[in-house]
Amino acid sequence: MSDARRIIRQALTIGVLSVLVAAAVHFPLVNRFVRGEFRETFFSRADYPGIRLITLQEAEDLWAAGETVFFDARGAGPYGEGHVPRARNLPEAESRQMLPADVLKLLRERALVVYCEGGDCQSSLLLAKRLHDEGFKDIRVMTGGWEEWKKAGLPEDRGDDQE
Repeated sequence: MSDARRIIRQALTIGVLSVLVAAAVHFPLVNRFVRGEFRETFFSRADYPGIRLITLQEAEDLWAAGETVFFDARGAGPYGEGHVPRARNLPEAESRQMLPADVLKLLRERALVVYCEGGDCQSSLLLAKRLHDEGFKDIRVMTGGWEEWKKAGLPEDRGDDQE
């Protein structure tokens, strides 16, 4: 019995140390979570049934088909440095005021793909929620964002030309 207790105690010690090390390594992220920075980017399927997260491969397939509208939620500077070809620049911060008229004229059933920088960028999720609130029914968020698209060596455009 003493061997079993020792093993359990060692396993618990390792578990507790793992949690402490993980919290220490990710302290800035944990701190942001505790302050509530991510609260507004969480969404439930019940509240936002038209939004779903997609992979890079799904986004690439939609882009190749040419019928889906892509929105880059980053600011004009990063957008000008590189973006998905045919993507429209719609910075999330600007969309909080009012969506541009050309966006509001799109069919509400049309598929939209939204992306931002990737990683812990929250702009694409916030923009997706804004588009949903305007009545769009098929919004997909490319979770890897621009960084994953670029890293995969997929086509890119530069400059601020809007199509």
